[in-house]
Amino acid sequence: MMRSGPVHPDFLYNCAMRSGLLASLLALALLSPGAMAASGSARGPEVTPHVARAEALTLDEAVARAEKKYGARVVRAEEKSDDGRRVYRIRLLSDDGRVFDVTVDAATGLED
Repeated sequence: MMRSGPVHPDFLYNCAMRSGLLASLLALALLSPGAMAASGSARGPEVTPHVARAEALTLDEAVARAEKKYGARVVRAEEKSDDGRRVYRIRLLSDDGRVFDVTVDAATGLED
């Protein structure tokens, strides 16, 4: 006689394995970033991505971004203070010989 169902119904490993897997998946779902964002009221106001940055943009990072964005070579870069905030002044040389300056806010990474 053929029956449908588990191959070894007398073993309880299937039940233990399923409940362990279910607990793991539930924990993973609760700890995922999407679940944490959905529970916004429990952790306070939303934080914008550029403010959540633990440390400011370094001069090397600003130089690399400027070279990539403008497709030009950096010929000079310096750190300055502008109204109490740290900024980077970057001078670039384009392939066609044009020289131009870019100012980058060190805290946000945004250009002025």
